[in-house]
Amino acid sequence: MTFQSTPREDRPRIALAMGDPVGIGPEIVVKALSAPEIYQHCIPVVIGDARVLAEAPGWRNGERRIVEIDDVEVARPEPGIISVIDLANVPDYIRKPEATAENGRAMVEYLDKCIELAMAGKVEAVVFAPLNKLAMKKAGFNYPDEYEYFASIFDTTDYTVIQVSPHLVLASVTLHVSIREVPDMITKERIISTLRHSVRAARAAGIANPRIGVAALNPHAGEDGTLGKEEQAIIRPAVELARAEGIDAHGPFPADSFFTTVKSAAYDVYVGMYHDQGRIAIKLLDFGRASTMTEGLPVLFVTVAHGTAYDIAGKGIARHQNLVETLQIAARRALARRDERA
Repeated sequence: MTFQSTPREDRPRIALAMGDPVGIGPEIVVKALSAPEIYQHCIPVVIGDARVLAEAPGWRNGERRIVEIDDVEVARPEPGIISVIDLANVPDYIRKPEATAENGRAMVEYLDKCIELAMAGKVEAVVFAPLNKLAMKKAGFNYPDEYEYFASIFDTTDYTVIQVSPHLVLASVTLHVSIREVPDMITKERIISTLRHSVRAARAAGIANPRIGVAALNPHAGEDGTLGKEEQAIIRPAVELARAEGIDAHGPFPADSFFTTVKSAAYDVYVGMYHDQGRIAIKLLDFGRASTMTEGLPVLFVTVAHGTAYDIAGKGIARHQNLVETLQIAARRALARRDERA
């Protein structure tokens, strides 16, 4: 899925949360914001800790060009100049790449500031560098993931998390829950909501009539009920209801064969029932090239589809292209949302 280009004079402002201060987040932020192509699409404002960013590896020629600002309106849209709202919330002694309450607390504060800016209408999207959920939980974050946290802020459960990569657009009916819990969460309402959000995202990318394929939950798509009844009782009826709404949805298909059609792009959007369905295909074909975004929440959230990489943090070898592409996707989707509201 690709989104229409954003004219320079129409660039949205985007809040970019620094992510885990002891992960690769600061490094890839520094590297990504030296890429000229970002500024053709958006005006990024980093929410983080200016000292940590200044000490991050990845600065070109050793230059540290940080401008601390209080208002996103004065952000400088120039490659290599990083406009930062400095929360100064990382203690000097926090250096070792590991999950602690201190860096977990810092991550949550970055997200909260980004949401505050978005709700005030000062930015049109929130992009965040990788987070560490264990560190956040140590800081008292009592949510299975950041998306459930965002949903709780807006008091809704009607949203979908979509992954976008060069080969595949993937929506998931359930996400960060145990396999034991998944069957109880597969409902007609949740599937139809996922399909509606998938259509909206695809149309924003310029696909007028997206073709959507839906994976089964059970092996062999339940094999006529002998291997599970969710397909007959829930998934197929949900697909039929979606089709009655005008959504070009198909399935459910056995997942082991369904996701082999990704290379031939048989569908514009692939829908999985749980986290690992589809993500194996994405990571096999496009590891380091996928972005994750939300549909259905009042604020657009977009992030890279990889982790904090503690094993290489601070070594200057983290790749930043995924964040560059993620910022571009966020900018284009933000512009499409602007048009949808018009």
